[in-house]
Amino acid sequence: MEKQEFSVGDSSGETKKSECTEEKFVWPWVGLVANIQTEVDKTGRRVGRSGSTFRDELIEKGFDPTRVQPIWNFKGHSGFALVEFTRDIKGFENAMNFERSYKSDGHGKKDWEKGVHLRDDKPYGWVAREEDYNRGGIVGKNVKKKRDLKTLSQLQEEEERKMVQLVESMSQSIEMKIISKQELEHKVDETSRVLESVELHNYQLNETYKQEVEKMHTNLQGLYQQILAGHDKSMSDLETEREKLENRARQIYINEAEMEKSRLEIEMNQKAMMEQNEANMEAMKLAEKHQKEKEKLHEKIMEMEAKLNETQELELEIEKLKGSTNVMKHMAGSDGDGELMEKMVKTQMELEARETALHDKIMAVTQKERMANDEYQEARKEMIQFWKENEDLVSGEEIRVKTMGHLDTKPFVVAVKKKLRCSEARAGLKAMELCSFWEGQIGNVHWHPFKVDESDGIAKLVVDKNDLKLVKLKSDYGEELYNEVVRAKVEIVEYNPSGGYVVSEMWNLEKNRKATMEEGTDVMLKMRKKLVAMKNKRKRR
Repeated sequence: MEKQEFSVGDSSGETKKSECTEEKFVWPWVGLVANIQTEVDKTGRRVGRSGSTFRDELIEKGFDPTRVQPIWNFKGHSGFALVEFTRDIKGFENAMNFERSYKSDGHGKKDWEKGVHLRDDKPYGWVAREEDYNRGGIVGKNVKKKRDLKTLSQLQEEEERKMVQLVESMSQSIEMKIISKQELEHKVDETSRVLESVELHNYQLNETYKQEVEKMHTNLQGLYQQILAGHDKSMSDLETEREKLENRARQIYINEAEMEKSRLEIEMNQKAMMEQNEANMEAMKLAEKHQKEKEKLHEKIMEMEAKLNETQELELEIEKLKGSTNVMKHMAGSDGDGELMEKMVKTQMELEARETALHDKIMAVTQKERMANDEYQEARKEMIQFWKENEDLVSGEEIRVKTMGHLDTKPFVVAVKKKLRCSEARAGLKAMELCSFWEGQIGNVHWHPFKVDESDGIAKLVVDKNDLKLVKLKSDYGEELYNEVVRAKVEIVEYNPSGGYVVSEMWNLEKNRKATMEEGTDVMLKMRKKLVAMKNKRKRR
């Protein structure tokens, strides 16, 4: 980083300041113009050229003043005017050029001080210094207004001190943001470990659930077998009773008294058999219904095994299983089934609680990560703006600001000159027109000369070499200009696809890639060390 120094010299190049004393200038920079021609108007007041007219004349000469302020007294225009310049080094250069212009023309300060009899009607001009600042009268009063006396070295030290403070402030801000980012990354790692733990716990719950369902399936099979065995036994008992009734019916012919008694017994037995048959039919219907419920439950279990890791599907299946458990409660006759249902309810509640807690934690971490990313992007924008405003300080560094999507005009000039075989001036004009046209095409979001390539098994966006505009460009102006347009369009699509206009980005020139915040911070710290070293070296001198 080169150190900027203020220096002042006359037209012959001799230095005006010495090692012991240093000339003091009025700051902010201001020039004095004397001998401005005035005249008396109808009211008796003296008038002269306006400040804006005089300023425009000085601008045409290349001195770029910010304002020309005529000095007025009780009689009107005093014949003097203040010429104000910008506060920076450029303003100082313009002020000194202003003074040299009048001095070289024989109308400087020394020429003015020679006396009235040696002056002509032209204005005299010079840069205000300590003598003008301490001058009495209306001129000195206007020179002092909101101004001060400073040497060039004092101004240079103030500028360097401000720059060091700016670099230190930016460095501290970036360090704090990096620490915040690291803390958030640590929290993300902790959350990942919690997620892994929850995943393992879910797997264990799934295995337990499978075992309990298998146990329930075994119990249901046993219950079904018991129902079938009971039905067979009932049918065998009924068959025995029927045989007994038939034997007793044969004895009716022997004894009419016994026949009446037997008739009554038969009616009672038939009624009992009908009731038993109805009970058996109900048992069969219940068994069939149980079998259907078991098949449905099996299907549900298969679905749950396929979608167990999806939280929403798991909640839906739990709700559906609540209805199935009511049927199983009706059919279950053992304490084991009751315990199973209690375990299922507890498992459901635990899953719902863990799912809610996990969701809340993920949302909190996501919000913090989004905020950290916003702060990171804001710091990056501030660093890019710093680079733009201090290009002279970072010149020579590998980390620079690159305008993504900007076209280089050199390939256009070369291609146009090669095709038209014309003069340099005509080729440059045609190249600017062609470059302007392609800048419009690159910024056109509706022009998309890309296609999806899946040849490697991975979908990726590549340039469509059959695009009509690109084909014609390559045919008319060659490979180099074609590559430049493709490069700019690819950068626009990558860095600002929705806006279609160029954007600034920190770029690592050595590695030809986007620079990281750490690389930018390293450069700024190095700049800070250089400034401190220069300041210490100047103090030792």
